Amino acid sequence: MKKEYIIIAIPGIGSHESGFSKGFEKALRKHAIKSELEFNFQIEEILPFHETGIDKLQKDLYKRTDETHRISNKLNLRTFVLSAFGDAVTFESGSHKSESTYHCVHNYLRKRINEIQNIINEKPNTELIIVAASLGVHIFSTYLWDAQNDKGIFSNAPSTQKEKLFNVNHMFSLGCNIPLFISGIPEKDIKPIQPLNPKFTWSNYYDKDDILGWPLSSINSAYAKLVNDYQINTGIFVGSHLRYWADKDVIKAIVKMLK
Repeated sequence: MKKEYIIIAIPGIGSHESGFSKGFEKALRKHAIKSELEFNFQIEEILPFHETGIDKLQKDLYKRTDETHRISNKLNLRTFVLSAFGDAVTFESGSHKSESTYHCVHNYLRKRINEIQNIINEKPNTELIIVAASLGVHIFSTYLWDAQNDKGIFSNAPSTQKEKLFNVNHMFSLGCNIPLFISGIPEKDIKPIQPLNPKFTWSNYYDKDDILGWPLSSINSAYAKLVNDYQINTGIFVGSHLRYWADKDVIKAIVKMLK
């Protein structure tokens, strides 16, 4: 029986709606052409900020402000900054409160992960792969850490093995900005997620020109054991953060791993 794959795709900053991964999927199939892999995978999207309504709230705020004060310009970097830092601040604000955005996003992730695991139940020879970008990596990492330690939304309803994604062997992170969230914590107190199973690998791709994308293995010894960093070239400066999904090095690495 042929092994099949479900790739869970989690975007980062910016407004991402259903179907955002179509270009990514097309590129994967192109590099997998004439191999068994070409038609043996599907992509399931997780859209934390779209599905919880945060994207719409940000768009509405920007529209009101622009209509009153005309803050747009040719580069329109304000929308980028609003997404980059607005998403992060909104997600982290009041994270200990049950009604917080942090809990809302985690509840959405829990729901989607259970839906995807139900697909696996019907396809027992299917393996899960995670591909997450930018802030999506941090969000996913906090979800897993809470699930593994019965914190947050799992404090009163402990996670199942499926909710801990025990059947994920490989994770790819693109333009990860976890260091921005733990920079004020002493090195010895920084604790990453635990490997999801004995075969688990975490490959992290970053561009040195991307100020929002960081290597992870130098955070501390725990991250060094968990993550393999790969420096690539996605473009120049700010734009480099938005090009990981189409980068040939990323696409080739994922296809090679799946093959």
